[in-house]
Amino acid sequence: MPHSRLKIGVFLVGLMLFAEIIVANAASSIPLPNIPTTQFFITDYGASTSNADNASFINAAISAANSAGGGTVIFPKGTFLSGPITMKSNVNLYLADQDTLEILPYGNGNGILANTYPNNGATDQYNPFIFGQNLSNIEVSGSGVIEVSGSAWWTAYASNSSMKRPSLIRFKACNTVLITGITLENSPGVHVTLGQSSSMGANGTISYITVKAPNTSPNTDAIDTWYWNGININHCNLSEGDDNVAMDSYSQNGTITDCTLGYGHGISVGSYATAVHNITVDSCTFTNTTNGIRLKSQRDRGGSGVNAVYNLSYSNITMTNVKWPFYITSYYYTSSPSTSDPAQTITGTTPTWRDIYFKNITVTNSTYAGFIWGLPEQSVENVVFDNVQINATSRGMQTCFVDTLIFKNCSTISIPSNKGNAIYAPYDTINFSGLNPTTGASTSCTPTGIDEVTANGLRCYPNPVKGNFVNINAGNEIEKVQLYSLTGIKINEVPVKAMQFAMDVSSIPAGYYILNVLFSNGTIASQKLIKEP
Repeated sequence: MPHSRLKIGVFLVGLMLFAEIIVANAASSIPLPNIPTTQFFITDYGASTSNADNASFINAAISAANSAGGGTVIFPKGTFLSGPITMKSNVNLYLADQDTLEILPYGNGNGILANTYPNNGATDQYNPFIFGQNLSNIEVSGSGVIEVSGSAWWTAYASNSSMKRPSLIRFKACNTVLITGITLENSPGVHVTLGQSSSMGANGTISYITVKAPNTSPNTDAIDTWYWNGININHCNLSEGDDNVAMDSYSQNGTITDCTLGYGHGISVGSYATAVHNITVDSCTFTNTTNGIRLKSQRDRGGSGVNAVYNLSYSNITMTNVKWPFYITSYYYTSSPSTSDPAQTITGTTPTWRDIYFKNITVTNSTYAGFIWGLPEQSVENVVFDNVQINATSRGMQTCFVDTLIFKNCSTISIPSNKGNAIYAPYDTINFSGLNPTTGASTSCTPTGIDEVTANGLRCYPNPVKGNFVNINAGNEIEKVQLYSLTGIKINEVPVKAMQFAMDVSSIPAGYYILNVLFSNGTIASQKLIKEP
């Protein structure tokens, strides 16, 4: 082998477990918008920092850009008040540094107060602030701010929970969307929504955005996705009052990578959980979130068969001061489900969770170790904890109606000795292995004999890989990538000259391999790669 620190020992074929789940790398195949370079300044169409409402002028600039075949609509420096804005295809709405786009304030709910946000014709019913439907090639970008004085909206919602508050950005059934760089603050409701219609959208990228709202603000999710195929959320900083990310029905083929999560309810699937699959979450940090990874639904909000939720992979994650680091429930509205709940007939809306893979996760100072509770008629299936260390202060992990729960590769649960068992009151959990349920010590800690050497921020995901590609990212330029068998035979070598590379592994059989990554600065890193059958 070309790397002296790489040691190959005895390989145990039995370490390969069927339940190691992997999803396709969606991010590498998601195209970005290609916007013409022509610029359209909103001030040329009548917008001004002194106007009480700039919506008509901003919309005029957007229409002009669209009519010209596309272009970038630019906000000069300053604060611009506005009511609802309608996007059009081939347009980039650009807010540079020191630009602020401010939504008009909440009025009295009837839409008759001057210079307040207009309702949609019904009392306390409001359309999104920046909206587009059935569009293609659209972008919202820059380093500016979209902000709201959200407290008046939240107070009104506390008195009338049926009101429909505007999200700051919502795109429905659109194709090729980019939202990048901007800061969103104090939305009346959800900050960004991709989808939420019966027609599928495709190819959405949300990158390098910051979302900020108080942790007490109601239902102010940072990012929601619905009916969308191809989702890439990366390098975002999200802290607000509800889900940091919620992937609802028909969210498919998505990646969430390199995100920093503060206050909020974590990265969720559901509560509408039909046909969500092939989701990878990698290299994220959670601090002070209520939940870390949360899967939530109930009997009338799920899907069975092809509409199940499956192939979810979570890797290289750290959680600190998270109340519930792992929370899977088919009883969304019930905080304490009963084991005596009678089984019901499985229908098309029965929540079905299967093939869920947790790898390389460290949890520190959580309140509870976790909660996994399926239905008596439909267990949660195939959950794997691989090299996961959970430190909880109050209680272990509660499991109920789970079929195949595996802890491997030295995974542990540690709780104070006077707080009960590591696996708390398991009920109807079958095919359990790898952990002492009383002490939380690993019973599956056999070394592979492979020393992995990391350098230059190397990340390889998904890993294990069942699809055709493994994505290789680093903080320095990659010179070339080499793939070796465990016996030291070179299988492939590819020149790269980039910091990101998707390596084709479709032709290699299932098994363990060594991935050597040689960097242009002369250093070498190596990782074990698992190819699933």
